[in-house]
Amino acid sequence: MKSSSAKFWLAAILPITLAGCGTTNKVKFSEFTEAYKQANYCKAADIALSEENVCSTEVQDISPDSFNIDEQLNGGVSLFLANKTDISNKFFDNSAKQIQEELDSLGVVRGTVEVISNASMVDYNPMIMDGIYLQSYSFLNALEQNNKDEAKIQINRAFSVQQKAVEEFNKEIKKQNEENAKDIAKMQKEAQEANQKNIDEVLSKYKEFERWNGYTNFVNPYVTYVSGLFFMTNAHSNSDYENASNYMKRVSGMVSKNRFVKSDLALANKLASGSQKAITPTAWVIFENGLVANFEEFRLDLPIFIATNNVKTASLALPYPKERDAAYDNIAISNGKSKVKTELLADVDNIFIAEFKKKLPIIVTKAVTKLTIQTVAQAVAQNKLGDLGGIAMSAYSVITAGADTRSWYSLPKNVQLAKIEKNGDGLTLNIGGKDYKVKTSKEGNSLIYVRVPAAGATPVINVVNL
Repeated sequence: MKSSSAKFWLAAILPITLAGCGTTNKVKFSEFTEAYKQANYCKAADIALSEENVCSTEVQDISPDSFNIDEQLNGGVSLFLANKTDISNKFFDNSAKQIQEELDSLGVVRGTVEVISNASMVDYNPMIMDGIYLQSYSFLNALEQNNKDEAKIQINRAFSVQQKAVEEFNKEIKKQNEENAKDIAKMQKEAQEANQKNIDEVLSKYKEFERWNGYTNFVNPYVTYVSGLFFMTNAHSNSDYENASNYMKRVSGMVSKNRFVKSDLALANKLASGSQKAITPTAWVIFENGLVANFEEFRLDLPIFIATNNVKTASLALPYPKERDAAYDNIAISNGKSKVKTELLADVDNIFIAEFKKKLPIIVTKAVTKLTIQTVAQAVAQNKLGDLGGIAMSAYSVITAGADTRSWYSLPKNVQLAKIEKNGDGLTLNIGGKDYKVKTSKEGNSLIYVRVPAAGATPVINVVNL
């Protein structure tokens, strides 16, 4: 009787203890989001990095390697918005290095498909979009420090990451398909058929994401656009203008309705052809709006084939994208004579969900197949080793049952663009019905960066010279 009681409590307590790690991640996400929406970016950085007073820490005392990539990215953006340029740069540089290592080791899919590994037990493997978007912040930091050479390095790095990701993605998908096929081949025929039915059933739950198609070859039109803008406003030769024209042409093909992109493409072409010699002093406004979709845990019960006439139900946990709100429809910019409103440049939700959708068949196949194998192993252990064997396998199942819902969740829902000719040394930005006076140089060109994660949040407004 005593032995049975001990087994009961072991079976009851162990899963609760092991599941606690997933709860910690949810609490961390919730607390971070609350601070971030309130524009309390130093607090958000502390939460993302599980540290205290990061904003007050000397840059030489920061060790990015001690953090996961998702922590570095969310912490890095928070520090960027808190105007802690040197510290955020350290995180961005280290993240870029680690992401490049992931690409070199065919890691572009591996992290995402380990969906039934508890998030606290494995390192975060970045999405392809992370490595590309990252360069936009490094680029803005370089401009903030008036380091044009570094800004150009970040632009070239963004292009390199994108090219590398496209090259390696298909290789990794092929590799994952082969691994899944080997696991499925070990099953009995009836189990294989049941496994496929479960795969189809799970995929049907994601039907709503069919409308998300992203941009060709993982391209982010925002990063591509600022690359073209930099070449156009910092040209040293005709080839720079031609580069600007090529970048703008790509962006125009992706966001054909944006009149500011069309205007910049026409301008780049004129500068490249020599029909226009200089740019009238202009201010470009980049508006990072709202919060990108995040992953939530999605659970469902599936019938698992054990043996003839023996079916057991098991629970599967998967990540499920959930859209979040924009802060505002747009913002308005006035130079005293004319007024413009920002227009969509990049739908970041589209980039995020479309990349997930491309990997979804692999994710689901691996998750369902692994669940089937584990459930069968648990039944075998129960038969051979009795209750303790069943408890041990049950504990293992709990450890591996939590979906990895981590992501770069501090990114915007979308990025918008406007441009306006300068008229004096200032502009007025209307954000959420409130006017903000922004000082710019009378001559030359300026880039005005605006970040508002939620309606009512105090906007971050940074002005840099192009």
